Amino acid sequence: MNLNNGHSHLFYGLKVSVIKCIENPKVHQKPLRYAASIDIALSLKLNADPGYAGFICKNPLHKHWNVQVWQRELYDLSWIADYLDLEPYKDGRKHLPPVGLGRNCTMFELTRRWAYTQIRKVGVYSNEASFIESVTNYAAGKNEAFPVPLPYPEVKATGKSVGRWTWRNMSPEGFIEWCSRRGKAGNIKSVAVRQTKSAERADEIRAYKLVHPEMSNVKIALVFGVDEKTVRRALQG
Repeated sequence: MNLNNGHSHLFYGLKVSVIKCIENPKVHQKPLRYAASIDIALSLKLNADPGYAGFICKNPLHKHWNVQVWQRELYDLSWIADYLDLEPYKDGRKHLPPVGLGRNCTMFELTRRWAYTQIRKVGVYSNEASFIESVTNYAAGKNEAFPVPLPYPEVKATGKSVGRWTWRNMSPEGFIEWCSRRGKAGNIKSVAVRQTKSAERADEIRAYKLVHPEMSNVKIALVFGVDEKTVRRALQG
């Protein structure tokens, strides 16, 4: 605390740290969004400076500052959350306010959605590197719109992570590879299910025709919600 004006930095020690670097393979969006929601709600409750980026802090060892410790036990996020209203931030479809950790979440969401659309533009990108560069530039543009932008290394990490994943999983080549890994067994099962349902429906149509021989194929099609060709194929089977 600054003894002259009462301004201070307040810290909460966490038992388990929250990874915010998107490129880190251990990072997960749900814990990061949860932490960001707490960060935002706590800032509002304490009437903290929304422009504080967290890059620097007062040196607690300097004699000019009055240092107080109120809680020696480390917190977990749920403990802090018990004292906050997180309801406005629970809908994952809505962007968080671009302050604190909310900037990381918002930049990631905006960038990945843009990348998913951009990758579908055939012939625009010749290789993965050019796509990652474009994604990073987009992320940088969104970052500049924040009241307090994130440092460029975080922007670069987000662009690289989103660009690499999107290229490898949603480009034509990546999609084919994904299908080959996951689709074979699923496709076989799907075809078998459709064939079984088709056969069962054909049996029902034939049984219905036996009971109602006066019904035309057009009227039977209306009863079953199918087209006339389907009825005709079933009766010929």
